[in-house]
Amino acid sequence: MVYQLDKAAVEQDGLAEIELMRRAGQSVWRALVTRWPEVSTITVFAGAGNNGGDAFVVALSALQQGVRVQLLIQGDLSRQSDTSRHFRKLWQQAGGEYEDWQGQALDGDVIVDGLLGIGLQRELNEHWQGLIAAINACDVPRVAIDIPSGLNGLTGNPQPVAVVAQLTVTFIGAKTGQFLADGPDYCGELLFEDLGAGTDRRQAIPAALRVIDNCELPPLRRRNSHKNHYGNLLIIGGDEGMSGAVALAALAALRSGAGLVTALVHPQCRANLASFPEIMVLGWDALESRLSQASVVVVGPGLGDSAAAEKCLQSLRKLDLPMVVDAGALKAEFLHSLKTEQLVITPHPGEAATLLACSPAEIQADRLDACNRLVETFASTCVLKGSGSLIGIQGAIPTLNATGNPGMASAGMGDVLSGIIAAMLGQGLAPFEAAKSAVFIHGLCAEYACTEQDQTGLIASDVIRQIPAVIKSLRDAG
Repeated sequence: MVYQLDKAAVEQDGLAEIELMRRAGQSVWRALVTRWPEVSTITVFAGAGNNGGDAFVVALSALQQGVRVQLLIQGDLSRQSDTSRHFRKLWQQAGGEYEDWQGQALDGDVIVDGLLGIGLQRELNEHWQGLIAAINACDVPRVAIDIPSGLNGLTGNPQPVAVVAQLTVTFIGAKTGQFLADGPDYCGELLFEDLGAGTDRRQAIPAALRVIDNCELPPLRRRNSHKNHYGNLLIIGGDEGMSGAVALAALAALRSGAGLVTALVHPQCRANLASFPEIMVLGWDALESRLSQASVVVVGPGLGDSAAAEKCLQSLRKLDLPMVVDAGALKAEFLHSLKTEQLVITPHPGEAATLLACSPAEIQADRLDACNRLVETFASTCVLKGSGSLIGIQGAIPTLNATGNPGMASAGMGDVLSGIIAAMLGQGLAPFEAAKSAVFIHGLCAEYACTEQDQTGLIASDVIRQIPAVIKSLRDAG
């Protein structure tokens, strides 16, 4: 897609390649001095490709502002494009010098990475790995041009190493790898520059991925309404020792607007939920009698793998209700047997690997492909959880969520998400919209919770407490 946008910028917007490269390099320089205005020396790494051309523009811009530049080259400059060579000549005409990278000391207050671009798919050799290790070892800020060198622009995985940037300035169109897997950790702050390429051009070229920037909320409640207007949720799970998972899902659903929530748990676990008066609690043996009253079903949180749990799953196979399937219920045979056409599945990478008969490492190696495969295999809305959770549905471009923080890597977060999704379904949102809104809200709640506490101590209950405030802020923002 990005290559198409570059081509469109030249052919349709009338932007010469030289002008695009000039704008790219100058935008990097502006971003650098905005964040580090006291910089007096920079080290610029330039490769033989167009990223290297951008790097020469950065170096020239710095020189013109009286900043000392150490310019280091990796690669054969005889292979430069005419556009990149143009800016190398301008650099030399301005009195600038450069030298090949040979392990010398790096002098800059800031390092600019213009080595490799978005096309990298292969594993870097030892020489490249050593160079990137040397860059990362320097205790100064690092700025990446378009994408950190060594990062796969499609999957977000290092190959096997990548520059760890504090700031990445990317051009024309964002790259999927900047959001997936390890991409956000390597990119740092991500700054987008369109370089003057027309918005209509970007909209005309299909994207591989969309990023949620807002969400649909259920309609405001009418004054003349009652609890049954907002979903009668049935949450099934909570085997012995795991009843907390159902409690978290149920409380999250209630805080997200569900009108009525019933938890069905292992009979010996009913007393464990007695401290939550808003939740009706019954044993698994009451499942058949409660199904006729339910409008949404959540199955899986803390369900376990017992014969009794399997019996619960059997009872749901012919149900034609919106259903959220998580955790212990994420079994391929069960999913294939379901009648409902309003299905949302929420696997983490380990569960996704089991469903697709591969390894978690394979899921993480290409999360976008994994999400698409899950959607096609199980004809459902899929939330592939993790850093940059992906939401997919058949016939639509997958959506990525960028809210949240690393504090969410703690027990119970998935149960909370299931409860929010179910609440959105119960209030009338379609499965794909319910999933997108829930994931977005879920992440924002974690961000809200960490405004006054460290991410390390974040727990699932902290997220639940923030749900009403987050929904209110989203409504207020329109």
